[in-house]
Amino acid sequence: MSFHFVQMADPQFGMFASVSRYTDEDVAKRRARGLNVRKAPAPITGFADETRLYTAAIESVNRLRPAFAVVCGDMVHDASDQSQIEELFRVSALLDDDIPLHFVSGNHDVGEAPTSESLAIYRERFGSDSYSFDCGDCHFAVINSSVAFDPVNVPLEWRRLTQFLIDDLSAARRRGAQHIVLFTHHPLFERSADEIGSGWCVPAERRDEIVSILRDYGASAVFAGHMHMNQYAEDAGLMMVTTGAVGYPLGEDPSGIRVVSMREDAITHRYYGVDSTPEAMP
Repeated sequence: MSFHFVQMADPQFGMFASVSRYTDEDVAKRRARGLNVRKAPAPITGFADETRLYTAAIESVNRLRPAFAVVCGDMVHDASDQSQIEELFRVSALLDDDIPLHFVSGNHDVGEAPTSESLAIYRERFGSDSYSFDCGDCHFAVINSSVAFDPVNVPLEWRRLTQFLIDDLSAARRRGAQHIVLFTHHPLFERSADEIGSGWCVPAERRDEIVSILRDYGASAVFAGHMHMNQYAEDAGLMMVTTGAVGYPLGEDPSGIRVVSMREDAITHRYYGVDSTPEAMP
């Protein structure tokens, strides 16, 4: 068993325009939090920057010929803006037909505290927000981490999410999956699974439940986005990889994609800026 896939996160059509309206005070506050926000010379409109970056990412995926590609949430900045949705799908359609593309819901896609209405709209556009698929001898599960982040408006959705994970991962383990991998939008943790947590990650009381399920069924890794910067951690053999944005970066790394190699004995990965991706897999 050996194959590779491409992970992307946060194309977030509309974010460049939103950030371009930040005042000096807005920029200073975000930079004090460690976010690499740049003051725009003038407000911008539209999403030409996101289109350029996401198009470059899709073109890279076509060259690299992965088994599949996944976008870990925040496909758009404003889920009520139909033009952002349409541009996302237009550029996504440039992906070669024989490369499956999987979407993961983000907080900008369903809301900071999702509602039944926002989830229904997302599901109509993208399909299920909790699902799974197999590739080779490996199993991949997708969950809506915005529900885990704040289920106050949809408490039953949180219970459905955890039951889905238990049922799905237990079935994968019984089938003898070589690796079990979870895709989310929010990271589960930044440094360790017992950390107090931050505003970026799934809160501890629900993170602990998810991590417990992942450990029960021997999951190998979690791949997430949301932070718009790269972050790496490992806890008791569980790899937590947070990937920088295809769109507006908030860390030191440029807008980019991650190439993940799946082998029987290991999962390895590397992040590439969209302007420095290889012509083909080495």
